[in-house]
Amino acid sequence: MSHSKHTKRGYSLYIEKWNRSAKKYINTCAICGHKGYSPVIENEEFCNHVIQKELSKTLCKLSLDELGRCEDCAKVHDKHVNKFLSEVKKL
Repeated sequence: MSHSKHTKRGYSLYIEKWNRSAKKYINTCAICGHKGYSPVIENEEFCNHVIQKELSKTLCKLSLDELGRCEDCAKVHDKHVNKFLSEVKKL
């Protein structure tokens, strides 16, 4: 059996065991818990190409807002907050 059948998706031996400092470039949504790599690693000034290659191979791109929410959660959360605030103003 191949080794790939025993590892879960989104897991990288390089990130977990050999270079744990690469975890600082992994973003996690505060609401849904989805994980992805930070868009910072796509800049030309990013110096570590091994981390860039490993993260982009293992995870998808995930940008977070100032509250730590992914784009989808931010849309849903803002929609519900705006609805709640409009109901409070009616009172």
